[in-house]
Amino acid sequence: MTEVFIKYNPYKVETIIKIDGQDIASGSKLASFKHERLQVWLDQLIPELSEELNEDNFKIIFHGTNLDYEDVKEICNSYTDIEIELEHISAKNSKDKIQELSNLIDYMQEGPFEEFKDKKIKENFNKVINSEFEIGVIATMSSGKSTLINAFLGKELMPSKNEACTAKISRIKNIDGYLGFKGRCLDEQRNEVVPFKEIEYEDMNNFNENPMISYIEIEGDIPNISSRKMNLVLVDTPGPNNSQNRTHREHTFSVIKNDTYKPMILYVLNGTQLGTDDDSALLSAVADAMKVGGKQSKDRFIFVINKVDQFDPDKESIPEMIEKARVYLENHGIKNPNIYPTSAEMAKVIRMNKNGYKLTRSQKSTLRNCDLFTDEPSMHLLQYTPLSNTVKNRINETISLFRIENDINNEALYHSGIPYIETAINEYLEKYAVASKITAAVNSFKKIVEERQMIQNIQQEIEKDENAREELYNQMKELEKVIKKGEKSKQFKKKIDTLKFDKYEGVRKIRGKIEQKLLKVSSKFRAEKVSKTQARTIIKEATKELSYLESDIFTDLENMINVSLKESAENLLNEYRNYIKDLVGIKKNNSFKWNNIELFTKNLPDANELIENNKYTEKEKVGERYVVNDNKKWYKPWTWFQKKGWYEDVYETREYVNVNELTRELSYPFKENLYKNIESCISYLNDEEKRLKSYFKNEIQELDNMVLNKAKELKEMSKDSKSLELRIKNEKENKYWLDNFVEKLDNILEI
Repeated sequence: MTEVFIKYNPYKVETIIKIDGQDIASGSKLASFKHERLQVWLDQLIPELSEELNEDNFKIIFHGTNLDYEDVKEICNSYTDIEIELEHISAKNSKDKIQELSNLIDYMQEGPFEEFKDKKIKENFNKVINSEFEIGVIATMSSGKSTLINAFLGKELMPSKNEACTAKISRIKNIDGYLGFKGRCLDEQRNEVVPFKEIEYEDMNNFNENPMISYIEIEGDIPNISSRKMNLVLVDTPGPNNSQNRTHREHTFSVIKNDTYKPMILYVLNGTQLGTDDDSALLSAVADAMKVGGKQSKDRFIFVINKVDQFDPDKESIPEMIEKARVYLENHGIKNPNIYPTSAEMAKVIRMNKNGYKLTRSQKSTLRNCDLFTDEPSMHLLQYTPLSNTVKNRINETISLFRIENDINNEALYHSGIPYIETAINEYLEKYAVASKITAAVNSFKKIVEERQMIQNIQQEIEKDENAREELYNQMKELEKVIKKGEKSKQFKKKIDTLKFDKYEGVRKIRGKIEQKLLKVSSKFRAEKVSKTQARTIIKEATKELSYLESDIFTDLENMINVSLKESAENLLNEYRNYIKDLVGIKKNNSFKWNNIELFTKNLPDANELIENNKYTEKEKVGERYVVNDNKKWYKPWTWFQKKGWYEDVYETREYVNVNELTRELSYPFKENLYKNIESCISYLNDEEKRLKSYFKNEIQELDNMVLNKAKELKEMSKDSKSLELRIKNEKENKYWLDNFVEKLDNILEI
């Protein structure tokens, strides 16, 4: 039986695959996964192995974390037609890697290398470490979203009146160990309306009723979700029912579509009212987001079916209800959703009682009925969750202890389903968010360390090879001369002006989406003749769907701008790398083992840094977006929806209304506005690309100076054997320090 060894390190994002002890061929499809996250390509592993080995039975030895192994085991078990023997080599117990990295940064800045003491290194590291991780909570009306959040908090804080629940965006930042909750309020322009103060349920009610308030920022302990220095933020996101605030709608779509930071989404469905059209637009966006990015894109969406205790078991079982939800979601394009049935109210009341809060008469009644969950096996909700068997076994052991101790409340709490969602969140944080943060933190200083390593390695190589030393000296001498002359720099700047970046592929996709969606709206509201009363209902429904589409398209355009600018920045950086290659003058018979191009380009900014550095100096903050100037945005908001009574004026003299004509008149100005926005978007991108080119041309001198300084250092290092020998002798301790530093870093990241 062929033996396949796979070692995956989530902190280095590095995969090693060996087949019968031999490294896989570089041309293998599996080799292309070497620096991709496991969950991005895991669904391709078994088919690729089967094809490459031309066998339907083999052994996989997986060396990695327990959470990653569970994913490998799940994917292997899904291939019933292939015989796979699976073995796990556990990763070493993970300590607090983030704290260890913080300590390493302090050690780094006390070291012998001046470039390691740059304050920007620590600033960039802290920026990554202090970044927030969002969990967005989205729900349809009456689904119990506020109750779910209160169940997480173990107290009543979020108002549960339907008309108030979706009016604001509330952000709850987890502060481990903080007693109580404090909050402040901001208006639409993010100006502070209410400063930070201790808050209770009544304060939140008042905030929700205040029309001046758009955002509520809250800080407090979310006790059962492991923060692990993730700066966790639970966001009460407006649901699809709330079409009052365009900015809030756009925020909801943006959170769903965010493929860069991949925030978690808890999508709460009312188990007693499945099948409404309220969330069709959002679910379509969810389906699109889940189709890209492999398993992680699926794992970040959790669908919560709430209020399972309100079902009549004589009429419908929980498995039937879950199947109904699954079909409902699959009809919206969501395949194999992660569904968790819950009773948030039961969990909330049990935790409130445990925390010593006074219960209402209704809540006391709920608490008395907790035996529904302990005595009725069908209400043991763990059996319906998609958690792994390993996790389920661990939870069952905890439940058994509660049963032995006759702790009915805690047993019922677990059976309510809320702890299972918290477990899934903690797994996601550990598997993806923590690992990604550690990777990003290391990348914030890794380049400068690798650059110093390269120079140390060059010293060792040319010490042993006199010809290599002379070749390096002559090459650096010539490079210094070429840079100082400046002719190649002038030629490169002219080339930058001629570069053209394609942005129309994204535009074509968005235009196609507009036509497709408008056709769908038109076909939904099709009739020759209806009464004025029916027409008003149709207008209301069509307007709601068009408002969702407007926000959907707007966020598509925002994403397209970000993607297009990043591609433009990457193109510019690639051109600069080619320019450096031309400057250095690589020869086919180059005797060096080291990559001299990589040395000179190692510390270049990446595309995101380039865009960040190119930001405007004067900005106005509008909602969550930065725009160019005080009076003009790239987009043109459509306010036609707010012109109340429009259809009354048009149709007030008619007894009947032609719906086909009505929907055409409804959609025409909408479509016209969207296409104007697309043109504005293209114009904005053209201006931004000009600015980016101009900024990059101005930066070329600074980048050339960096190259020049490296060339001078290498020239000085290689000018003669005696100088090199003296330098190596003097830097012996420095080399020892650097080797020790790299070893410390490797030990932190090792599994």
